[in-house]
Amino acid sequence: MTVFQTLPYREAYAQIFGRGKRFHALNVPRAQIWLQSRGLSARRLEMWGQNIADCGGAQLENLDAAPALWREIETLAQGCHGAQLSQIEAASPLIPLAQNAGWRVEEAETCPTLNFPATFDDYVRCLGKNMREQIKRYPKRLEKQFRVEYELARTPAQMEKALDDLFRLHGKRWRARGQTGVLALASRRRFHHLVCEKFLAEDWLRLWTLRCDGAAVCVLLCYFWGGKYWFFIGGFEPELMRWSVGTCLFARVFQTAIEEGAREFDFLRGVEEYKYRFGAVDRAYQNLSWFSPHPRGRLLERRVGLERAFMKRIHEKFGAS
Repeated sequence: MTVFQTLPYREAYAQIFGRGKRFHALNVPRAQIWLQSRGLSARRLEMWGQNIADCGGAQLENLDAAPALWREIETLAQGCHGAQLSQIEAASPLIPLAQNAGWRVEEAETCPTLNFPATFDDYVRCLGKNMREQIKRYPKRLEKQFRVEYELARTPAQMEKALDDLFRLHGKRWRARGQTGVLALASRRRFHHLVCEKFLAEDWLRLWTLRCDGAAVCVLLCYFWGGKYWFFIGGFEPELMRWSVGTCLFARVFQTAIEEGAREFDFLRGVEEYKYRFGAVDRAYQNLSWFSPHPRGRLLERRVGLERAFMKRIHEKFGAS
């Protein structure tokens, strides 16, 4: 189970994107999974929040519960023309069950993940020489040039301001490239706003802002849940790129995450080079799919293939790099 299967996240998704969808909570002793079905001419089964959430998964209190949960998934899938369960961690016990049932199992997008040591100093020592020097030097260099402030949103007012700055900076960066970015969609902005409201109330929100001379120059939207940080998206001031404001803010976030007891920092989907410079390593994910052999199932299979290719290009263009 990931942060994207938590009740507040699922509730926010259903409220903003639930039109035309049916939501399914499958429960067996010691295991749960949350799915959705949609479509008129060809109905499909997928993970609750799929294509918005970066990862799918089930809550398994005991691995022995996986077969019973899988039987419930298959039963529900048989009532649809096909199923596409995306971004399931490769270590999930559902993967071999899907293979044995004849489902197609394919590689999904990897999620680079940073494993934290006990202290921030230990983390810095683990970095390559260049990054080790940069993560120490860049914040000091920035403080010599500007009045620098780091702020974690702890109140609704701080959250509102940080989100406004995130949407503005993210859009500014992509407009400079002649594009818009995924946060240009009003529905996406409403959704992230609602998720942040719910996560702030749970103390899961880690929305950080770096200001230089009072102006927001970098914002990173993270969540802290399940003993790990999840980095969803960020934005920075393109005109201050030479000051490496992203590196400065990531350094502060990493330090705070380790002090909070986080075991990992999950960068989520996308293989942007900067993630590996921070020491991340790939975590493999799989897509599980099954389609009815009937005409509507074949139609849905072609449709899903085109959608996956399109969404992959979108994420490559508008990822958090």
